[in-house]
Amino acid sequence: MSPSLRRPRALLAFALTLAATLGGLLAQPRPAAPPAAAPASEAPSHLIYPTQRLPLRFDHSRHLAMPGVTCASCHPAATTSARVEDSLLPTEASCAPCHAIDREHPASAAANPLGGCDLCHEGWRAEAPLRVPRAEIPAANLRFSHARHAAQGVPCERCHAGVRRVGLATRLELPTMASCVTCHRPGAAPDRCAVCHLTEPDGRLRTRFADGWMNPPRWMSGLHHDADFWFTHRLSAAQDGSRCAVCHSEGECAACHDGRVRDRRTHPNDYVTMHAVDARMNSDRCGSCHRASSFCVACHQRAGVAASSSTSSRALGRFHPPASVWSSAPVTLRHHGAEARRAMRTCTSCHSEQDCVTCHATLSRGGGGFSPHPPSFIARCGSLLRASERPCALCHEDLDAVRARCR
Repeated sequence: MSPSLRRPRALLAFALTLAATLGGLLAQPRPAAPPAAAPASEAPSHLIYPTQRLPLRFDHSRHLAMPGVTCASCHPAATTSARVEDSLLPTEASCAPCHAIDREHPASAAANPLGGCDLCHEGWRAEAPLRVPRAEIPAANLRFSHARHAAQGVPCERCHAGVRRVGLATRLELPTMASCVTCHRPGAAPDRCAVCHLTEPDGRLRTRFADGWMNPPRWMSGLHHDADFWFTHRLSAAQDGSRCAVCHSEGECAACHDGRVRDRRTHPNDYVTMHAVDARMNSDRCGSCHRASSFCVACHQRAGVAASSSTSSRALGRFHPPASVWSSAPVTLRHHGAEARRAMRTCTSCHSEQDCVTCHATLSRGGGGFSPHPPSFIARCGSLLRASERPCALCHEDLDAVRARCR
């Protein structure tokens, strides 16, 4: 790409970046509270509520439709529990008033319709009555007190929405963050993240769990870390950096912005082949992380592509084949001329036009006198001359003579 085309594009990119930055700085922060009801598509997080194993048979809708039966009838410990580690599953004592459970003589529901073991326990077998599959409900990665909510008069179904309409209640009936913040908002219940979420020793939220990383929901003030957040996070940080500090330390920002951590979205694979093109178009952007006097020069010296590189480095032939193949006769498909015609952009990632002129300019212009024109070039030089005379002027002093020959 010619410099005349690069400059407008670079200016346009700068203008768009500046406009986006100013827009983010001047924009009013979006409201932090979500809609009054949880989004229909939102499900409880697997990171907050790990996968459960429930080999049970139970019908909440049937039990709650019975006169006098409430949630506390089967879950009496829920009114006094202050930790998420507490087991709140119905105990035999809470089931016994309605079900004729006989531990001494375990039987199937066919023999004991109201107290058969397989009435509730999937996988129970008469030949092995003591080998009942256990329910596994890992503790939630939260801080939560059922007792405190019960003391405030919060009904169970405000948090466990829809439980009255389901059979076996699973993690899908556990509260979502959107349902929690209908109460936990400024001026109502405490709304600090650490009130419910686990924290690291330094006070930041714990975001890494066995099953993955915790991610803010999509409705939370544009803080959801999606594929575009790498580009847009500066706008969120400019609005209110304290929200970022809830989970992130300043060291995480510095590690990326000072170049210690290289994100592949910044420099994709094989970027070393093309980085010179970007460096010529927008060297200021490169300079925000790299110093040409140390980083660039040192790398080029090690790679053997700098004028000051050692002879041993240049002899490695890291980028070009030996001179007998790359620049000497006979000309093959591996010759640099053939490679340049095949993929000129690859050459320009490291070389400028002046590198070509060093060999291909006429002797009178200080070049090596090697003609860059293939046989029969005179037959098509006219169209190339009319397209642009500038490349011709690099070697030919008398353009009038060139015009006379190339028609």
